[in-house]
Amino acid sequence: MISSHTRPPDVVQNNQRAFSKPHLDPKELLAKLRARGMVVDAGTALPYLTQVGGYRMKGYWYQWIDPQSRRFQQGTSFDKVIERYEFDRELRRITGDALERIELMVRASISNTMSKHEGPHWFMKDSLFKTSPSSVERSAKVKQRPRKRTLYELVIEEVSRMRHKPFIAHYLKQYNEPAFPPSWAISECLSFGAWSTVYPTLSNVEYRKEISRQFKVEDTEVFASWLHAFSVMRNTVFHHGRLLGAQTSVTPRDYHKRHLQFKGTQARAFFATATVINYVCNSIRRGPRWKSDLEALFSRYPTIPYDSALGFPEGWPNVLGWRTL
Repeated sequence: MISSHTRPPDVVQNNQRAFSKPHLDPKELLAKLRARGMVVDAGTALPYLTQVGGYRMKGYWYQWIDPQSRRFQQGTSFDKVIERYEFDRELRRITGDALERIELMVRASISNTMSKHEGPHWFMKDSLFKTSPSSVERSAKVKQRPRKRTLYELVIEEVSRMRHKPFIAHYLKQYNEPAFPPSWAISECLSFGAWSTVYPTLSNVEYRKEISRQFKVEDTEVFASWLHAFSVMRNTVFHHGRLLGAQTSVTPRDYHKRHLQFKGTQARAFFATATVINYVCNSIRRGPRWKSDLEALFSRYPTIPYDSALGFPEGWPNVLGWRTL
């Protein structure tokens, strides 16, 4: 028996009941889908239910379930579910390609800028980073989140973990100080999430501006929010998260200087992050063909509702942030 005491303490437990749903193997799930009105060809559906999993595929059929009767809308077929799943898989692929290029440029830009001004081991200088409020300065009434690790702490952890990599092992064998490899080597160790966290903690605003201007962004607060949004999107993509119909927990800040603004639900839809990806891709020489890749994908799946499922407005290739200036 699973003890209820293992539940995280902050989970709300009002109006809850014991979980009693039985396991269904792929054939049983297929029969259930048919019983609820979905048109299903076993030869087509079983490979997806077996190899991808019914729970994952549910993310692409739940919108066709009547909340009262729990039956599927008339005309719902598993072929439509497959189409949505395959579209989402391709969307993740091209999104990952674009974010990979952005990630490489971000970490190179931060490393190059900081090394130029502060030396190859700038990340070891505490004075270059904003300090967090002390525990005395924090309000006792506010529940504090665990302290984020500093860049130096991340470097220590990652160098230790990757010490057998040739470029790390070479440095540790050849040099006795400083204790860690230079920034351009360290940049190969840290995640995009780490770099997105480092940027806003740089205390010198001129350094932050020098970095953001390489992406044609003057406002460092805006750029910091974009990096955070990119990092979250990258994690979603590379952990196979669903993009179609999903709402992001992190929204890129509006960039009023370039009239990039996202209103209402559009701010949490894929469109908002896709737009700032496009803006940044245009600053990368020979960068990703993000816009044309999206247009090609959309043309291959003409029945996907890009407006409601992703937030793309009618005529999106010609709106601000997308049209060629």
